[in-house]
Amino acid sequence: MPPEHRRRLRLIDTHYGRDVSRVVVGGVPQVPGDSVPAKRAWLQSQGDALRRLLLSPPYGDPSMCANVVVDADLPQAQAGYVVMEAMGYPYFSGSNSICVATALLESGYLPMGPPGRQVVHLQAPAGLIRAEVDHDGWRVHSVTLTCDPAWVLERGRTAELPEFGEVTYDLVWSGCFYAVVDAAAHGFALTEPERPVLADFGLALCLVASADLQLVHPDHGDTGPLAFVNLAGPVTEGADGLQMTSATYVHPGVVCRCPTGTGTAAQLALLADDGVLGVGDRVTSISPSGSTMGGQIVERTRLKGRDATTSTITGRAFTLGRTELVVNLDDDLTEAEGIWELLTGQAGP
Repeated sequence: MPPEHRRRLRLIDTHYGRDVSRVVVGGVPQVPGDSVPAKRAWLQSQGDALRRLLLSPPYGDPSMCANVVVDADLPQAQAGYVVMEAMGYPYFSGSNSICVATALLESGYLPMGPPGRQVVHLQAPAGLIRAEVDHDGWRVHSVTLTCDPAWVLERGRTAELPEFGEVTYDLVWSGCFYAVVDAAAHGFALTEPERPVLADFGLALCLVASADLQLVHPDHGDTGPLAFVNLAGPVTEGADGLQMTSATYVHPGVVCRCPTGTGTAAQLALLADDGVLGVGDRVTSISPSGSTMGGQIVERTRLKGRDATTSTITGRAFTLGRTELVVNLDDDLTEAEGIWELLTGQAGP
């Protein structure tokens, strides 16, 4: 039995394109709520100390992500999960979903079938996620996800940023609300050395634009201030087909190393609306660090009175290790007052 003032969290650490995603598979008592969205809401309002613990020194870093595995409530789903990032609790994340599918299969949390392609159904707060997983019976080699449908809300919004001048952006839903910016129009080539200035740009845009935006999803309600910026490069012909550059900023201060699934889906929704890409078209999204993610438009439909684009994303995550974190509840740095009840199921001492 652990000492009275210590608790242990069991994690599977993974990465996609050098972005670390921590999958919490043990140590957290039953998260209250009768559905995955309700569990997300409880963690956001009552259990946020866990997110802060996992994504802050000394246990973590804000550039990481974490996913708490919870009971699913949809009949088809084999597991549920709640995504936690620097900005809070997005309803969907493509790279995190790829990491969760990989972690659960490679660890044996979900049974891995014979070598080949296996379909896994997971439940994010946004709903049921279908994952087609290619594996050799031991390791996952690729995951193809059907993303949350994306649609364009508004074109050509502007914001006056103190150090960057007037910025024009399009507002898109792709599992979270994005401000999508033409990178070249603002002088960005989306290269790795630009990472610090991309972070400054994203930070400024989120702070300024949020004052003029009320981001309300028809099902999820008010999603809070703007927290995601996609800096989009042009579609060009590469050696292996169409490709596009992409950088995703997550508020506050994080520029992702991978292209991200939601960022890719947001770009594809805009390209589909513009007629640049159509159903069946594939494109490889490339981040400033050189990480890649495949995207394909699979459907154009009407959703909530808007033209919507459903895309798939394809990528590979890697398991880094299986970690047991020792959480010292009497350590001031663990915010013991907030974490105690979550990890023990009882009021603090």
